[in-house]
Amino acid sequence: MLAVEECFRLGVRHAVICPGSRSAPLAIAFARHGKIQTHVAHDERAGAFMALGVAKSSGLPAVLVMTSGTAVANALPSVVEARMSRTPLLVFSGDRPAELRDCGANQAISQAALLAGATRWCCDLPCPTDQIAAEYVLSTVDEAFARACGNAGAQAGAVHLNWQFREPLAPEIAPWNLDCLKSIARWTKDKSRAPWRTTRPAVESSVALTDALVIAGRCSPITRESLFKWRGTMLADVTSGLATNGTAGADLVLRAAHDGQGNAALREALRVQTVVVVGDAVVSKRLNAWINQHDAVTLFGAGDPRVDPSHRASSSYCAPVVFEAGARLRPHVGWKRALSCATRAASKAVQQERALVEPTAIADATAACGELDHGTLFYGSSMPIRDADFLALHPPAGWQAGSNRGASGIDGLFATAVGHALASGQPVVAFVGDVSALHDLNSLQLASHVNTPLVLIVLNNDGGGIFRYLPVAKHADVFKTFFTTPHGREFTPIAKAFGLAHESPSTRAAFSKCVSKALGRKGATLIEVRCDAQASEAARARIANASTAALAKEFR
Repeated sequence: MLAVEECFRLGVRHAVICPGSRSAPLAIAFARHGKIQTHVAHDERAGAFMALGVAKSSGLPAVLVMTSGTAVANALPSVVEARMSRTPLLVFSGDRPAELRDCGANQAISQAALLAGATRWCCDLPCPTDQIAAEYVLSTVDEAFARACGNAGAQAGAVHLNWQFREPLAPEIAPWNLDCLKSIARWTKDKSRAPWRTTRPAVESSVALTDALVIAGRCSPITRESLFKWRGTMLADVTSGLATNGTAGADLVLRAAHDGQGNAALREALRVQTVVVVGDAVVSKRLNAWINQHDAVTLFGAGDPRVDPSHRASSSYCAPVVFEAGARLRPHVGWKRALSCATRAASKAVQQERALVEPTAIADATAACGELDHGTLFYGSSMPIRDADFLALHPPAGWQAGSNRGASGIDGLFATAVGHALASGQPVVAFVGDVSALHDLNSLQLASHVNTPLVLIVLNNDGGGIFRYLPVAKHADVFKTFFTTPHGREFTPIAKAFGLAHESPSTRAAFSKCVSKALGRKGATLIEVRCDAQASEAARARIANASTAALAKEFR
């Protein structure tokens, strides 16, 4: 109970409990605490992603509780994403005591450092006895929380505490020397319920910009806040929370400037002297390539993991930064004109598309979300997030952007969206590809327990559409079977099996009505959009070509 109470005092409000025997003391302690919301996940991989979603939404770590053995290995994908996206996460696993390790005891593996390659810290705690100093337990939880949140000299990420327990594992009344609690009297008697120790994060610095172009990925809240209503020019990735009219659409502009014959006048108009890159890597390959063409590139909020794939950055600032607009800062005339022209033409082209395909589904769902004041749009890591970023289909005002772009994995997307819904208590709309959906079908069980509007939009083009953009697509003998991997499955019957509301509209008008209806319903709804991959690609091309044509007239 000491550890659980300290988690609460530090700010933890959600714990995801996966069933198991060896972790029973942890599970029972969280279940009986009363102030921490507990959520049950039958499978550790899904539970870990749900905890990740809670943390991404709230900014505070959730605790994942799981048993020993392969249960711990199942947490690895979410732990990797937590490190790469700098998301706080606390992993608590139950384990055998020392005498039952490496001797053939059932369900005992070498798990104490199993996640070490992806965590910010891991600690193997001894079996609890009244001979162990209580302050050791408290300070270890404090250290775990600080390292998970990035307050201990490094970036945020996952921390693994491995708890050894001897039987009996179920609660039993047994003699215990309460003198072990005397040393923490200031903690036990503190009516304010302050933690044993607090860790102060590094103080943010202020940076004044006078002539730089800002390129923003997902960044810290304090940095993002300083960039709202930025007086200069900013190119905002869809994950940044800063994408809006005037900042979104860089991919459309760069496509017109560089693809094929390109547009020399446009390229000249886009020329800049200094580039500032803020936060995590951006989605657009074109924008990344454009950044790499510059020598004067400064990185902010990079650190571990570093965000410099071209290795051309001239300097890097790892601590949080507050940006200030210098007195001489003005919008970049060329980029301002180009973004406005490109996105206006693309928006008109999207409206003119008739068919319900991947890009129009994202556009129409985004428009439906605009009927509400707030919520989260969660983008799957494959084509959905690329469509949203490429076509400037950014979240409406008041809505947040969510994704698992740290490692760009397609696993655990349903579960992460569920975590966002649980932590925020607000509507969540998730765009998930069909292969991603197959990866995470068991998380529909988690979705069935959500009480706020959760709209899971499965864009089903019968396979991995993103592979069509890769060189392997030219090799017909292996491409379809081993890369696009068509499956022929429908998802609405599966949703029905999990007790979810489900829809399968076939037109844009019907789809928009389904999304609006789902946003007004308490609980989860799965909406399946069955679409042809070639039709979706043709729509993307028409929209992009309309933007390119408009830019050709604007820049001659």
